[in-house]
Amino acid sequence: MDLRKALLPAGLEDLNETILENPESDALIAAAETMPFMADRRLVLVRDLAALEGRSEPDERLLNYLPQAPDYAVLLFFCAKKADERKKLFKAVQKLNGIVSFDPLKGSELTSFVTDAFRKLGRECDQHTADYLIFLSGSDTNRLLTEVAKISAYHPDAPAVDPEDVKALAVPSAEANVFQMVDAVVAGQETRAFRLLRDTLRGGEDPIRILALLLRQFRLMQHVKIMQYEKRNASDIPGALGVSPYAARQYIRQTQLWSPSQVRDAVRLCLDTDLAVKSGELPARAETLEDVMLRLLLTRTPKNEGKIPQKYGSFS
Repeated sequence: MDLRKALLPAGLEDLNETILENPESDALIAAAETMPFMADRRLVLVRDLAALEGRSEPDERLLNYLPQAPDYAVLLFFCAKKADERKKLFKAVQKLNGIVSFDPLKGSELTSFVTDAFRKLGRECDQHTADYLIFLSGSDTNRLLTEVAKISAYHPDAPAVDPEDVKALAVPSAEANVFQMVDAVVAGQETRAFRLLRDTLRGGEDPIRILALLLRQFRLMQHVKIMQYEKRNASDIPGALGVSPYAARQYIRQTQLWSPSQVRDAVRLCLDTDLAVKSGELPARAETLEDVMLRLLLTRTPKNEGKIPQKYGSFS
């Protein structure tokens, strides 16, 4: 890690670094009190401390120790999960100006991250193509770097990235697959919708997560419908949805195919099914998702406009 290189002399890292997993206060304090060896700093990396994540109460000795820790000790608390801001330990670290949040990149920052990554590999990538890659592969920066490297290596002599290369090479995220499923549903393409659903399930995706993504998708469409009803500018939609301009255009396109009542009832169906699955009333199986898909497809018929059929197949 860059912090390790910045703090510790080359070749002496292992002698001046201690990594602890949810340690007791005694072990943590002892590591911080150990003098560095032929270096100015000692790095103590504490991972997933229960007292920071809200799984236990902090030891008073640790709270009292933090303000008087030696200058040579660099205590780094790393939380893979969100730290509990209500806990005393979080507030104690915050009081020492020691909180650093690594929020996911989004919007123009994420687009710039992708274009810069291509540029470092000698390829130019315009904003539209970068947004398309983000739309397909998601916002995880590690995954995006992998896709950037793969796409750049495909035509190494080409000066710019071709969107068709992105389409051919980028591995779609679960979100992108669900978007395509909804695309097929709103267009009435039953065969394509079920093929995409089964491909996503065969890829190992959890049915509950797919259902949650379906709910999110129709909620985004509902937000677009509301903003259109309020006559909001199209330029406001990406920011309001928290998505890229490319993704916003796709949601706008989808909403044009369904009426407000269809979108509203699709949200209600997905929400009710999600609650039924989580409460144990329905099984978290592929069959449940297939029934939801069928009922969504049936809303396209004139007699079912504005209402979701209450029964179909094994869903009851």
